[in-house]
Formats: sequence, structure tokens, C-alpha cells
Amino acid sequence: MAKLLSYLQEVKKMISLKVNENDIDSNAMTFSQLSFGKGDGFQTFSYEMKIAKEELLDKLTPMYDEGVEELKEDDQITGEFEPPYPGAADYPSLLEFIDVEGSYLYEYLYAYHKFDILGIAFNEDNDVASYVINSLDSIQHIGEEIVIKGTAIKR
Repeated sequence: MAKLLSYLQEVKKMISLKVNENDIDSNAMTFSQLSFGKGDGFQTFSYEMKIAKEELLDKLTPMYDEGVEELKEDDQITGEFEPPYPGAADYPSLLEFIDVEGSYLYEYLYAYHKFDILGIAFNEDNDVASYVINSLDSIQHIGEEIVIKGTAIKR
């Protein structure tokens, strides 16, 4: 139990979360795949999550690699390859992709891994959370952090 608590405290150091520029604990926010993006008519609040690049790579790379393998299989069946960014001759590793300029990383991760990313920091359908994520609007690599922004609805 002590080892688990130590691990959770270490992860919390690698992830910071703000709602309307106020620090909050990750337990105060959740997401729901079923209600994602369906917050029209509700008051929304901006959120910003910063996650250490190392932590994101550690948690997301296995899912990213699995997704790339599935895309490669599809490409073989269809005979078509749609580059994830202009000039790409193949699918880059996640580490390489993070350094590509432009919104290509966001577009790719949003299409294929938005819920995987949110699951790194939040428990899905957490009944005690004060905020529910409504959108994921940007993913940027800034220094040694990945900065994720979007909107959330207060319960």
C-alpha cells in the first residue's frame, strides 16, 4: 500500500491541472466517453493539463504503437497510405511525432487516442468529480511538458 501511495504521489508531480487558472486535484475532474462533446447549453470552464513528456511517452507509447500497427494493416489492405503530416513517408514513433511542428500531433492523437490521454490523468466516470471534460482542444509540446487544453462542465 505504501508503494502504491508513493507511486500516486510521484504521478501527481508529473501532472498538473488547472480549471479557470486555479489549481485542482485530478480527482476533481473526470471524463465520459458517452457524454464527451455533448455539453451544449451548459456553462463551460477552461482547463489546462500539463503532463511530463516522459510520463506521456511511458503511458501512451504502447497504445500508440498498437494503433500504428492497425493502420499499417489497413494500409496494406487498401493500398493507400495517408501521411500523418506532410512529407511523412511512414508513421513516426510517438517520440518523433511529438517534435513535429504544427497541429498534426493534436489531430492524430485527437482522432485515435483522446480517451487514452485523458485516462492517463483521470478516472473515467468518476461520480465524485466536480468537473466533467467536454472537449480536448489542443495538445502542444512545450519544453519537457505536454500541455493539453479544453473545456469542462461543472457538476
